[in-house]
Amino acid sequence: MNKKFFVALITLILLVNIANAQWGLLRRIGLDGGVHFGVVNPSLHDLNNEFKKFDLPEMKNPIFVFGGGGGISIGGIRVGGLGYGGSTEEEKIRTIYGTSYNTKVKMEYGVGYGIIGYEVYHSKKFSANFDLGIGGGDINLLISDRTSDFNLWDETLVIPVGINNITRKITYSFFSLQPSLTFEYIYGNFLKFLISGGYNFIISDDWSKDDDLELIKVPKMNFNGFTIRMGIYTGLFF
Repeated sequence: MNKKFFVALITLILLVNIANAQWGLLRRIGLDGGVHFGVVNPSLHDLNNEFKKFDLPEMKNPIFVFGGGGGISIGGIRVGGLGYGGSTEEEKIRTIYGTSYNTKVKMEYGVGYGIIGYEVYHSKKFSANFDLGIGGGDINLLISDRTSDFNLWDETLVIPVGINNITRKITYSFFSLQPSLTFEYIYGNFLKFLISGGYNFIISDDWSKDDDLELIKVPKMNFNGFTIRMGIYTGLFF
């Protein structure tokens, strides 16, 4: 009888503890939004190999980015979204058919993701989370060749016989997955600081020129790479 009572008591205690833990999990609710900034490091090796063939300036990492995001978390499940973008540029003097041009390449990088994640560790003020971003973005390459620092208005709206200043826009659009590990610290119940590191895996892509002209026979290029972000969010955290 005493043995059965002891087993029943232990079982009851375990059930109460499990219930309390689950209730504590469900009580962790957060709703937030804010800004973040950081760096992206897409692989530029393949792109720069192509640029070398045409004596274009080589691009360099990292690219500094700025953006925003937000989300909601209930019981350790996290759902939200984020977006960020930035740009970098390089220039050099190159000679084309005997004419010297001041050539500038500007790279614009922008992405947006829907986020689903899970809180793998939680204390009163600190949490570690695994997140998966599902979305994509664009890399715009603006290539300009100039022999002067000005252009006549009449030359801008027509196709001149001799072109002195010309700019091309090449766009690389992609769909990607970005797994990341995010550490968060909550100050009070209204402010959150975060740091996140992830890797962008590009799943599918396509190229275009000047917004709507399909670009074909493009060599295969890899733009996967690491991302590091820091952010400041405001909201309600319980």
